[in-house]
Amino acid sequence: FRMYVGVKAIVTWYVAMTDPRSLMHLVASTRDGAVLIWLLMVVGAAALLDAVVNDFLPDRFHWRIGRRQRHYILAALAFCYIAQLYVEFFNLRSGGLLAYYLWNAATIMFIAFIDANQRNKDAQCSTVCN
Repeated sequence: FRMYVGVKAIVTWYVAMTDPRSLMHLVASTRDGAVLIWLLMVVGAAALLDAVVNDFLPDRFHWRIGRRQRHYILAALAFCYIAQLYVEFFNLRSGGLLAYYLWNAATIMFIAFIDANQRNKDAQCSTVCN
């Protein structure tokens, strides 16, 4: 999932930067929208890096901060989508982007909650079971 949302954030940035006919481009053409779309790309790259390094590479390769702070990376992605919704509302008032940004933010926060909860259970189990 982290790999999916990371790539999706990077693709969203790419569409917003390169397709002048898209609604995301109109949002990104504002000052606040441009800052948020670049932040979305950076955080999406961090989510993708975390997924690749911590999940797919051998155990000798690891990104400890990414693993420990994974829920913050996901929350930052959700923030970028919600904040873009704020910018979009004042500039476009598009129902399509409203649904897209809300769905992305809600799904990411749901998975962040599940991930943090599961890692907490794993940490408690490793402390008690060892």
